[in-house]
Amino acid sequence: MRSPQRKLYHIIPFSSEIVYNSEERNVTMDKNSVISRFKKNRKSPIRYGEIDQLTRPSDIQKSVTFRLQIFGVVIIVLMATILFRLYQVQVVDQQYYQDRLEIYTRRYQTVTTPRGEIKDRYGDILVANSEQLVITYLPPLRVTDREKWDLAYLFAENFEVSTDNLRIRDLKDLFIMLHNDEANQLINDSEWEQYRAGQLSDNDIYLMKLDRITEGMLLRFDDRTRRAFVIKQAMDLPSGGREKIIKLNASKEEVAYLVEHINLYRGFNVAISWNRDYPQGSTLRTILGNVSTSQQGLPAEKLISYLALDYSRNENVGTSGIELKYEDVLKGARSVYSLSYDTEGIGMLNAVIEGSKGYDVITTFDLGWQLHAEEVIKRIMDVHKNNSYRKYMDKIYFVMTEPQTGDVILAVGVRRTSNGYAVDSTMTYTDAMAIGSSVKGATIYMGLTENVVKPGEIIRDEPIKIKDTELKKSHRNLGLINDLVALSMSSNVYMFHIAMRLGGAKYEYDGPLRIDLSTFNVMRNYYSQFGLGTNTMIDLPNEQTGYKGAANLGGHLLDFAIGQYDTYTPLQMAQYVATIANNGVRLKLRTVKEAYQSSTGFMVYQNSPEILSVLSNESAIRRVQQGFRLCVTDGLCRSYLSTMKVGIAAKTGTAEALSWDGTPSPNSTLVGYAPYANPEVAFSCAVPNSWNDRSQTNICQQITAEILKYRYE
Repeated sequence: MRSPQRKLYHIIPFSSEIVYNSEERNVTMDKNSVISRFKKNRKSPIRYGEIDQLTRPSDIQKSVTFRLQIFGVVIIVLMATILFRLYQVQVVDQQYYQDRLEIYTRRYQTVTTPRGEIKDRYGDILVANSEQLVITYLPPLRVTDREKWDLAYLFAENFEVSTDNLRIRDLKDLFIMLHNDEANQLINDSEWEQYRAGQLSDNDIYLMKLDRITEGMLLRFDDRTRRAFVIKQAMDLPSGGREKIIKLNASKEEVAYLVEHINLYRGFNVAISWNRDYPQGSTLRTILGNVSTSQQGLPAEKLISYLALDYSRNENVGTSGIELKYEDVLKGARSVYSLSYDTEGIGMLNAVIEGSKGYDVITTFDLGWQLHAEEVIKRIMDVHKNNSYRKYMDKIYFVMTEPQTGDVILAVGVRRTSNGYAVDSTMTYTDAMAIGSSVKGATIYMGLTENVVKPGEIIRDEPIKIKDTELKKSHRNLGLINDLVALSMSSNVYMFHIAMRLGGAKYEYDGPLRIDLSTFNVMRNYYSQFGLGTNTMIDLPNEQTGYKGAANLGGHLLDFAIGQYDTYTPLQMAQYVATIANNGVRLKLRTVKEAYQSSTGFMVYQNSPEILSVLSNESAIRRVQQGFRLCVTDGLCRSYLSTMKVGIAAKTGTAEALSWDGTPSPNSTLVGYAPYANPEVAFSCAVPNSWNDRSQTNICQQITAEILKYRYE
C-alpha cells in the first residue's frame, strides 16, 4: 500500500512568491492573490493554523495614533476652557467676586427702629414712642478680660449704676470669678478624687462651690466692685457681634462726659433708642400690652421662633395684648449696619440698609367714651364704698360693642384697691362668673327653636318642687305668663319648664326629675351659638371661656337654664347680646380695624368684620328682641333705662354667689342694646358680689344709664 503523500507548505514573505506543491498541480500565488482571497472570505470563521490568520494585516499603529490625536485635542480644549475661565474670574469679573467675598465675610448689626403708634378709632394716641439716650459697648478686637474689668471699674466710678437687680447668685459667681483659689478650697480632697475619677462633673463641682459660699464671704465686695460687676455682666452678654446696651436713659450730663472722655472708654458709644409711652395712663393699658426692654429681650417661651425670624436676643418685642398680637404690624423695619474695625481695633458701624418705623394701628376703641365710663364706675363705687350692704362689691366690668362689625368700643374693668382703684381692661375677658337671668334670652330662643314652647304660650309661674331639693321659684309668683313676660319679668319657672321639656322629663310636684343627660350638651350648643361659653375669637391673647359645670343632676339642668351653672366672661355676654341685636348674626370681636404707613397714610392691613355663625330661627330672635324691649318699658329694667331719650332693649340678671369669706353675695348683671329699632351699640355690665344681707337694686342699670348718656343725652 502506498503511504499517503504529505502536502508541503513553504511560507515566504509577501514580497516573494508562495509555492504550493501537490500531486495534481503546482500553483504559484503572488501576494496580491492571497490578499484577494482573504477579502473574499473575511466573513468566514477563522480557524487556527490557517494561512489567513497569519497573513491578516495589522492596523494597531494607525489606531493608536488616531486615539492619541483625539486625546490631545480634548486636552487642548479643556485647557483653553480653564484658561478662559481663569481669565474671566481674575480679570473680567474680579470686582464682582471681591464684592461677594466682602459681603460673605462682613459682619452686620441690626438696630431696631421705633414701633408703630396705636390710636383709637378717631385717631387719638393710645401708645406713642419717646426717645432716650443709651450708652452702648462694642468689644474692640483682641480685648482681654482684664481690660474689660478695668473699663468696668472706670465706668462705675464716673456713671450712676444701680445694683438693685444684682442677686445673691450673681455675687457667688463673682466670688468664684475673683477668688477661684479660695472657692476651690471649699471642695475637700475626697471630692477632688471623685472629680479626677470622673465620678463628679465640672457642673457638680461648680454647684458645690455655689452651695458652700456663704453670705459672709460676699460681704467683702464693696459697692464699687458690685457696680463694676453689673457693667462687666452687660459687657459680656452674648450679642452676636452687636452693640450691647450698658446703660438706658443716660442723662445728658453723662453723655457729654462720655463724649469728652471717649478715648478712655474703648468700645463705648452713645446711641438713641426709644421707649413706649402711654399718654392715657392706665386706660386700656393692659389691653394695649407691653414691650420687652433690651435687658429682657426675647421671651423665653418664644425664643426659638423669634430667632428663626432673625430677631436678635436683646430685641424689643410685644409680650402681651395688642403689642403681642400685632407684633408683625407694629414692629419697624430694622436698620442694618456693617461692622468694620479701624487700625486701633475699634469697631465702626456703616449704614447698609436704612430702617423704617412700624405701621400705625387704628383700634376700635372710643377713648373719650372709655374715659367717661371709667369715671362713672369709679364714682359709683365711691358712693357705695361705705354701704354695709355692698361691702363685698370691689369689681365692676362694662363692655360695649358694635353689633354689625364686632368692634369693641369699650372694655372697662375697675377693681378697688387699698389705695384707690386699679383699671384693668383684660378682666373683661379673663374673669368669668355666673350671670343669672341675663342668659334667659338664649333659653327662650332654644325653647322656641326646639318646639318645646310656642310663641306666646302661657305657663303658670308657681314654685317647682323636686324630690329631696328645696323649692325652685321666681323672685315672686307671676301667675300666668307668656314668653315675652317671662323675659320682661325674669321668670325662672318659665325657663325651668323649657329645660324639663327639652330633657324629656315629666314633672310631678316633689317627684324625682329624670332627664336625658345629653340635654346639657344641647343647651351648651345653643348658648355657644350666641358666644356664651366659647371663644369670642377676639384678636387678643389669653381669652378665657369660663367654667363648665361637671355635675349632671336634674336640678342642675334647671339652674343651667337661668344662668346659675356655667360661668361666662363680660366679653362673652357682650357678644351674646350683640348677636340678638344683629338679628342672630354673630360676628368675631375685634380691637384693631386697620394699620397705616405713617409717612404716606397708605393702608397696609385691614381687619375686616367676620361672621362666625348665624342663628336660623329669625322669628324666635324677634320674640327675644321684643321681650328685651318689654323689660325696659314695663319690666324689671325700667328703673333707670326707661327714662333715657334713646330706646333701649335689655335684660337684667342676678346670680347666687359667695364672697371671699363665704358670705352669700349675689352677682348683678345686665345685657342690652340701643337704639332698639336700629342698634348701634350692644353692652354688658357685670358686678360680682354686688350686694349682701339685704337685697339691693341691680346697680348695673345705673351704671349703664350713666355710660350711655355720653352719646345719647
